[in-house]
Amino acid sequence: MKKALAWIASFLIVASFLVPVEASLSVNSANTVIVLPTTKIVNGVPLHIGEDAISGSRLGAFLVLKGITEGTYTTTVTIPVEYHSVLIPDNNQTYYLNPRDMPDLDLNVSDQPVGHAVVVALNLSRVYFNETNAMATFLDRSVEIVFNENTTPLKVGGNYKIVTTTVNGRDVMYFYSTSNESNSTPVGSSLSVGNWTLRFDDVNQDANEMLIYLTYPSGTSKHKTMTKGYYYVMYVDSTGNQDFEEYSAYPSGRIDELLRSGAREVFLFHPTDFFVGIGGNLVILYDYDYYAKARTYADGDVYHGQWVWDIDPADKLFTLYLHVNSSDPKFPPVLVSAGESLSIPTDWNLEVQPVFKRDSNGAIIGVEGYRFVQVHSITKTVSIAAPKVVATNNVYNLIINDTQLTDLPSNKNVIIVGGWVSNKAWNVLEAIYGKSRIDAIKSKIETNGYVVEVLNNPKNPEYKVIILAGKTHVETRKAVDKFMSEI
Repeated sequence: MKKALAWIASFLIVASFLVPVEASLSVNSANTVIVLPTTKIVNGVPLHIGEDAISGSRLGAFLVLKGITEGTYTTTVTIPVEYHSVLIPDNNQTYYLNPRDMPDLDLNVSDQPVGHAVVVALNLSRVYFNETNAMATFLDRSVEIVFNENTTPLKVGGNYKIVTTTVNGRDVMYFYSTSNESNSTPVGSSLSVGNWTLRFDDVNQDANEMLIYLTYPSGTSKHKTMTKGYYYVMYVDSTGNQDFEEYSAYPSGRIDELLRSGAREVFLFHPTDFFVGIGGNLVILYDYDYYAKARTYADGDVYHGQWVWDIDPADKLFTLYLHVNSSDPKFPPVLVSAGESLSIPTDWNLEVQPVFKRDSNGAIIGVEGYRFVQVHSITKTVSIAAPKVVATNNVYNLIINDTQLTDLPSNKNVIIVGGWVSNKAWNVLEAIYGKSRIDAIKSKIETNGYVVEVLNNPKNPEYKVIILAGKTHVETRKAVDKFMSEI
């Protein structure tokens, strides 16, 4: 029985010694300090400190290499992709961009601005080659884009309505953002649309009327009565005057009149029914239309750069054209050199690009023709496998001697190489972990010849204190080799 118990005890000691180092242990030269012994003679006996230093140096090199791994780096890149039209020879003609000549164009183009089609016209009789500058020169109205009210390039957001008129002899375009809604709300609630607020105070079902408290954009508030089925126009006109009007039928003429006069806001409210809802609450059904003036352009107004408007109220057509006026320095001739393009001022990313003729020496001698180019940005996610290096940038912080370790750092692993006879760091261990625990590790060394002992750092359990020690320098080297092989 005693032999069996002794055998079990021996097995447990050996098994404890053979437990591999944690696979998840993160140890590299950037997060670790190696403590080497400095004692050279003890009781007149020379110790093999040099050999321990060699083992420690090998360990340091190993930790540097361990910090070099292959990592996968993922990034998002944006790649421009160009789509070209056919080459358009310069025969002094007016060319209309079409899907047959440019099948990849994501734009509805035609030679007539009908429906949702736009016209992109290049008048080559107004483009010529400037021999002095070796550039293509674009003159007035050499490029035109013709829109209708379905296809305007202006950006306001949401829905819109264009109203054209003539003011003081100039054709004008008012651009209104619009919204409409059909909904219901209980008495006591409020509805805010644009700068108007209606609070629904009471309903008289017998008279089909309701009392509202109307707050105007100016902040003025008044009680008003509304009748079911009627239409109520609230507006701020072009000069800032505010008013409230009642109509028994849909006032389309009045709405058009207000919009054509350039009203800043028009709010058409229509109560459609009153009823008692769940819980006995009075509920109002309604619909409304709302118009807010967002832009105003007149003939000759600049849209962007040298692109100006020509507005045709009769046919409700709007032309953006490249404007050149030699007597006005704001509108000089537009010169396009090799490698450059003339940009269309919309969000279509569309350009006109001259293609130049060159002589045998590469000098530009003329224009071969023109083409339209559209550029799209395609976003891709790219993963690249490449070396990932996590290493110390200061070798003096990686390997220190035992006299330099006076306490445990809270942001580093600590590896102590060598036994307590040669390495003074064991005194620090005993002060931190207690004599009995350190004596138990010493007993393992006496029994097994060496240890690879991993202790939690009490200052930060994410980091460890690792003891690689043997009875002699030979066993210490075995401890270092075992640690490197297992980690």
